[in-house]
Amino acid sequence: MKLMKKHPLALVIGSALATAYIAPAMAQNDNEHEHTHQELERIVVTANPLDRTALESAQPIYVLTGDSLREAQAPTLGETLRNLPGIQSTYYSPTASSPVIRGLDGPRVRILQNGLDVGDISRGGPDHAISTESMTAEQIEVLRGPATLLYGSGASGGIVNVVDNRVPRTAINELEGQVSAGVGSAANERTLAASLRHGTGNFAFHIDGFKRDADDYRVPEFVDPDGERSQLINNSFTDDVGGTVGASFVGQRGFIGASYGRLERQYGIPGHSDDHGDDQGGHDHGGDDHGGHDAGIFADMVQDRFQILGQLNNPFAGIERININFGYTELTHQEIEGSVVESAFELEQTELRVTARHQELAGWRGAFGVQLKRDDYASSGFEAFTPSSETNLVGAFWLAEQRVDQITYELGARLEHVELSTEGLEDISYRPFSASAGATYQASDALRFSANIAYSERAPMAAELFSNGAHFATRTFDIGGIYEIHEDHSHGDHDHSHDHAEEYHLAFRDYALSKERGANLDLGAHYHGERWHFDANLFYNRINDFIYTRNTGLLSSQLDADLGLGGGHDHDHGHDHDHSHDSSGLMVIQYTQADAELYGYEVSAHYLLSDEWHFGVWSDYTRAKLRSGGNVPRIPAQRTGLDVSYRQANWDAKVTYTQYWAQNDTAEFEAPTDSFGILSAYLNFYPQMAGRQDIAFYLRAENLNNRLGYVHNSFIRDYAPLPGTNIGLGVRMTF
Repeated sequence: MKLMKKHPLALVIGSALATAYIAPAMAQNDNEHEHTHQELERIVVTANPLDRTALESAQPIYVLTGDSLREAQAPTLGETLRNLPGIQSTYYSPTASSPVIRGLDGPRVRILQNGLDVGDISRGGPDHAISTESMTAEQIEVLRGPATLLYGSGASGGIVNVVDNRVPRTAINELEGQVSAGVGSAANERTLAASLRHGTGNFAFHIDGFKRDADDYRVPEFVDPDGERSQLINNSFTDDVGGTVGASFVGQRGFIGASYGRLERQYGIPGHSDDHGDDQGGHDHGGDDHGGHDAGIFADMVQDRFQILGQLNNPFAGIERININFGYTELTHQEIEGSVVESAFELEQTELRVTARHQELAGWRGAFGVQLKRDDYASSGFEAFTPSSETNLVGAFWLAEQRVDQITYELGARLEHVELSTEGLEDISYRPFSASAGATYQASDALRFSANIAYSERAPMAAELFSNGAHFATRTFDIGGIYEIHEDHSHGDHDHSHDHAEEYHLAFRDYALSKERGANLDLGAHYHGERWHFDANLFYNRINDFIYTRNTGLLSSQLDADLGLGGGHDHDHGHDHDHSHDSSGLMVIQYTQADAELYGYEVSAHYLLSDEWHFGVWSDYTRAKLRSGGNVPRIPAQRTGLDVSYRQANWDAKVTYTQYWAQNDTAEFEAPTDSFGILSAYLNFYPQMAGRQDIAFYLRAENLNNRLGYVHNSFIRDYAPLPGTNIGLGVRMTF
């Protein structure tokens, strides 16, 4: 289907894209293009209510904005951030990749959009795409430490906040915006995005839109576990369109505004375990054949999102400002084969956060507030491996800082009440508490040391508790923590490898999973001199009752799992079911708990040899062990990177090399991954053109050495390696 014709918002998006091409010709060129590095000292982190910059925090904070964001932009948020030290991606092909921070992902990494939960189901499965878009983002922030407590106790990995300013916060006196267009060779990718802002008097308006279309992507020749030799990842296409409109009233004492956004995303689910054979032919979802390859099952995701943001300055004595953030999201996610909806997931999310920043008290600047959030989740269909559920959260938080001479102290605390309910079970409730304390010592203008210690508790999410079914996209049969697996003793001497008779069954546990309880220590040293920049971070994270998916060593054919909770489950395992999918060969994984420790480092150094030449080196490493013995599964490999940049007045170039080292610290039933290295190059040209304030043409050549690479932490790594050589061309314009 042609998504641009599905919804009236498509007309708005089309207007934004068309106007963006016309508007620059009318814009005044008051100053010529200047291509300089973004100075971290001037970048305010919007997710921190104390208006801290990236260099002022006791915890490492990454901010992508301006040229650095545009250079990193990729089809998914995980791929956009994956070259930052300490951050990799789940890499469920280019269609659905989420950030992995220091080995942690899923519910331990919160994804926000303008400070509100992104409102999707990506935290519950790596094959579910994140419903936010980097193409229309103005800034992406990655935070850890006390400030994360505003957004949830469970964000032990950190938070990622995508800022698109769809609700304008300041007055806009003239037309401004940006437009970009590009193509890529690895998947015949085509992208177009634009955003516009304008205002009159106290009113400010925002409109943005984007369109992306890509076919199945190409890779160096490889042999998958089924013995198939290929240079193409079938069913890895994507077809996305989205747009937003927003408006604000901006006065002397603050602002109030609202926005509406719609995202429509279709994408293939590569590596999907099925028994189609080749009878499906090429996929043609409304006329787009995406290269004519076997489509298999594809996802059709639609999200409607409303936001209301407001700020009132100096409302009464002692309070500097009050911020109100409200979001309402409706999301549908269908997994479709041909014209048949195999599974359907729906999420209705409502969130309210009220934050007040108080004036200095006994030397402490701070903010406090409350958060209310409700997730109403429904699932149905053959592949609905998680039942319908409802999650309600009430949280209160506090954050403060004080500067004494050269030391800045940071404190934070949060208390939550979380209640989960599903049909057939009594409600399960938790009361997580988290606290954090940090300090930054400014030894000189260039040298800074930081330390942070944190205690955090996390309540299990619904998928970790209630899952019970075949998850074909990850080639697993997922069992939640409310169940336990029992062996049928009558089959005790049965030969597993020669019969598919069920030898194990499920039973309800007498207790649900416990809260995770973690203690984290983070130490940093940062030097930003005239020529040298150096950053180093060491971390140690001990988590008691760590929740992870354990490979049981069983196949789903050996398990009688007919102890479900509704939600459309059907556990016939392919024995009598007339459906084309056969779940009998899926590996059984179960959400379980054990004490774990994770430790590692991120280090980077940059040297400015001259105004033209810039050299950099970086490395990151995470080690994750179970304290009872063994390793945490699917931990990203250690990396080392090099880059060389050269700049002139109106052009610059950069060459990068990233080495992914072998990962041999594997869990039970988990295979190691070999090392590989990827060479890439980037070229930007900034012509001086009348009527344009800022225009850039770019050329990017990724994986120039066409190296076959497997992402160790991907569930489908052996079926979907990294793309081969990709040549991209495009233009970016800001006015």
